[in-house]
Amino acid sequence: MRKAFTLIELLAVIGIVGMLGVAAAASYGALVTGMRDRSACAAATAVLREAGERARIDQLPTVVYCYNVCLKEPKGDDTGRVVGMMTAIRRVGRITGVRGRLLFDEFADLDQSYNVESEAKLEEMEGHRLFKYNDESSVPSRMQYSVVANAVYSDDDSETVTIFSDCINNRTNIITSAFYNLGSSDREPSSWKVGDGYAAEFAELQLPEGYVFGQQLPTRSGAVSEVKAIRFDPDSSSSETVEIWMTRPNAQGVPKPARKAGQAYADDRKHV
Repeated sequence: MRKAFTLIELLAVIGIVGMLGVAAAASYGALVTGMRDRSACAAATAVLREAGERARIDQLPTVVYCYNVCLKEPKGDDTGRVVGMMTAIRRVGRITGVRGRLLFDEFADLDQSYNVESEAKLEEMEGHRLFKYNDESSVPSRMQYSVVANAVYSDDDSETVTIFSDCINNRTNIITSAFYNLGSSDREPSSWKVGDGYAAEFAELQLPEGYVFGQQLPTRSGAVSEVKAIRFDPDSSSSETVEIWMTRPNAQGVPKPARKAGQAYADDRKHV
């Protein structure tokens, strides 16, 4: 005759199963957290790798800015939102003339510009960021840029050139490429002068929700905290790193760095 389980044995089995379930849930949570951390670090490292490759291929310096942006301020029970951002820029050219809000570059590609009739139409265009990049040996951590619209500009004050056609001397205007300075919605626009170098953005990354660069976080909506600028030269690789942190809201609901998630490597070939 088979004996049944006692109540104590059943309770012991249930307790063991419960403990195993708790341990499995904790292990799974740690596994998911680790995967998120590695994914955030890998994405940031990929941007740095691309910047290094662009510098070597184009033989022009590149810069990757790592910073944090406050997208939403904490209000009441609603916690604020701060995200980590990366912007990679590449040196393009120099400003050869400034006329009011028009920035001229005689070497820009006219085929990629717009024919416009008035400044009102320029202001209606969707602009892009034009970054100031003057110093070849050092890069400031703070991004400096203006939002600009491309334009082909020509008026009666434009330079004229002589064109010979059928032995007839004709005078005609030079159609000059220009950037129209729209200013900036999130920063003070840069003041441009003749000789200033400028760069264009070729890559951008927003870290996953809850991940930021470093421990300096902005608390005002629209504010930016600069963390680091990593520069790549054409003939050398950078070995710099930037820390990535996971945020948690504090007692007031303000996001604060809670733990270090890892690092993004400027030159990850040594860490493969």
